[in-house]
Amino acid sequence: MNRRKRPFNWLYLVQAEDLTTQSGSRLNEACKTCLWLGVSILLGVGFGQLT
Repeated sequence: MNRRKRPFNWLYLVQAEDLTTQSGSRLNEACKTCLWLGVSILLGVGFGQLT
């Protein structure tokens, strides 16, 4: 498996994924997962405060 190192692209964190999207490294995917988990929790807490 010959994997070339690609520079980090911030757009990767917010772009939608499908079968044609190139996968990033495990660290990039973990960062993306943590980012969206954090955003989801913050939105949930924010909407909870409104009710």
